[in-house]
Amino acid sequence: MTNWTVVVPPRLYEEFAHLSAAGRRVVHDTLEGLAEDPRDPASSTEPIAGAELRRITTRPTPDTGDRITLLYRVHPPEQDEPGRVEVIFILSGP
Repeated sequence: MTNWTVVVPPRLYEEFAHLSAAGRRVVHDTLEGLAEDPRDPASSTEPIAGAELRRITTRPTPDTGDRITLLYRVHPPEQDEPGRVEVIFILSGP
């Protein structure tokens, strides 16, 4: 499968800064997985056919046990450009 570009808008930088180091690590690992395939294997294996809203929840963080949910929009590949995963919202908690 084609690699995808993951875009995190600057307005979310502060939200990520409030996460613990372990929280940032699990988000990084999740985004790395989305760059390979933006479909959450737990919820969908359908092909991507247009801009879609999706969400994914990380594994619990090792330090606090929090799970982090990311809401993101998937833009399919066009011509010679890879698809784009645009993070829209982040929610963290137990």
